[in-house]
Amino acid sequence: MLVRQVDHQDQCGLMADAWGNGDFARLDPWEPVALAARLHDEGWRSWEEAPEVGPDGAPVDFPDVDRATHVALYRESIAGALARDRRAGLLVSMHGQGLYEGRRGLDPGEPTPRTERPPAVRAFLEEQDRVQARLRAELGDPGLDAWASAAYRLLQAWDVLSLYLTWRGLAAGREAALPQVPRRAGDPGLELCLRPAGPLACTCDPWPFSTGEVALPVAARTIPARRYASHDDLREELAAAPWRTLQLTARPAR
Repeated sequence: MLVRQVDHQDQCGLMADAWGNGDFARLDPWEPVALAARLHDEGWRSWEEAPEVGPDGAPVDFPDVDRATHVALYRESIAGALARDRRAGLLVSMHGQGLYEGRRGLDPGEPTPRTERPPAVRAFLEEQDRVQARLRAELGDPGLDAWASAAYRLLQAWDVLSLYLTWRGLAAGREAALPQVPRRAGDPGLELCLRPAGPLACTCDPWPFSTGEVALPVAARTIPARRYASHDDLREELAAAPWRTLQLTARPAR
């Protein structure tokens, strides 16, 4: 079963739409946060129209894309977001950069130092330092740091929740956690615990959404688990595979 990054980001957009209650406030402004959720992986669209096969004959999974291609995809995501909104562009830049740097402290352990990164990755990270510094100067908002920190952590919470539902967490019956999820700007955040609640649902505790249950459908296709002889072999199989909607759900713990 394959879920594209661009459909995953649509699911993150549904999370943004449903976010907020008496304990978890929406940030001000909110629109750039929701827009970043819907655009943070947009650069993958062209690659996913022509996905590739690895040496083992399996479709290349998203963590296994070569680094030069990976940073190019995130440059495209960042440029697209910046064309729509500077705050959204700042968040998508932080997201792309954070993937290489421990998600800005959200992941355990120490990230690989920049000096030990491949040249393409090091150049990308330094470039995003400059992009973010320029945007912060242009926006000139004294409250921007607190807003951006909280908005980035929300984006990461939605990203990880979506990956939990569609990738390796829920299907394996595992529990997971979303760290440092903010309740407002300036808040250090809470840990949200995810637990399976059936094959297509999970619980989230504490509950951050505005309704008692959140429908999180996502588009997917299923292809045979076989060795693919070439990129074209995979692409032909995908083109013939019907789309289906996974009716995924998040609900509060009882």
